[in-house]
Amino acid sequence: MQRKGPKSGDRVATLTLFCGLPGSGKTTLARRLEAEGKGVRLATDEWQDRLGVPHSESAFHERLQAALYQHALVLLRRGVDVILEDGLWMKAERAQKFADARSCGALIDLHVFDVDYDTLWTRLQKRNEEGASGAAPITSERLRSAWDLFEPVSAEELLRVDSHRTHSGGFE
Repeated sequence: MQRKGPKSGDRVATLTLFCGLPGSGKTTLARRLEAEGKGVRLATDEWQDRLGVPHSESAFHERLQAALYQHALVLLRRGVDVILEDGLWMKAERAQKFADARSCGALIDLHVFDVDYDTLWTRLQKRNEEGASGAAPITSERLRSAWDLFEPVSAEELLRVDSHRTHSGGFE
């Protein structure tokens, strides 16, 4: 999905975004896309884990997420594709990311994860038991809270991106 910018030879970067709850498959897909050379993957949970800061430190998580996002915008402005592995549960978050990407002259590739609650919880229980490196443990209460907060992507939002794909539970 590369296109040339207004100056001959300028490359336009792509911001790959994810909209999905914990356990929906965002990390699996993000890692695959990164391995395929589709961009630099930024994953706050993994960075926090690498820095040795417990996932319970939510204030640190928010600061780190903001710092990584600012770095993503710098990369986009320099023509580097970015895979932002945040869940973007809220419409306002997605609108801001779309606006920022456009201000950087970037294309937007949106992946929407539409996975039922029981499947999410089953996956999260397995992930919690395995203690997956870099993955924040998710309790049933935290998943329920996220489920209740989540705002599905609207048809209008899909019209604002350059490409989109919906994933319904499998890891295609």
